[in-house]
Amino acid sequence: MPRLHWRSNNFLERVETMATWPPGTKCEDDPVRPNITERERFLYGREVYALWTYAICCVAYCDDVPKTEKELATMAGLDIAVFYTVWSYKKGSGSKILNLLIPYFQDKKPWVKRFVTLSPKTEMAHNFHLKNGAEEFRRNKLTVNYEYKPEPYYDKSRID
Repeated sequence: MPRLHWRSNNFLERVETMATWPPGTKCEDDPVRPNITERERFLYGREVYALWTYAICCVAYCDDVPKTEKELATMAGLDIAVFYTVWSYKKGSGSKILNLLIPYFQDKKPWVKRFVTLSPKTEMAHNFHLKNGAEEFRRNKLTVNYEYKPEPYYDKSRID
């Protein structure tokens, strides 16, 4: 699995296949969406990122903000990154992976214009996303969408 070595060697990795999960991590550990199969996480328009062996984040690229898992499964697009599950094996790593992914996408995937979640309606998810700078975008019947509005990204290497 190639390491992105992005921003101070944080070992942010894109998991490329089902066979390349970081050591000690596995799809079945997902406490948020255990019903989404490993195969579904690697379909077109879906990616899995790992912060070494500390945290996992699954991302879907969509053209709209999904309200349900069913909508998530049928949507495709480019400009909205939907973080549909984040889990960690080490305290603070869930926050860290999100705080690394958003500027990484701004730098490496400039066509992504929005960063949202498909989160469960739990106090834990609510506190996690608000603590990490998200705003509640929409309350749905079974889920909540939070939106991260990051600071504009400037690639300092391109500025004279």
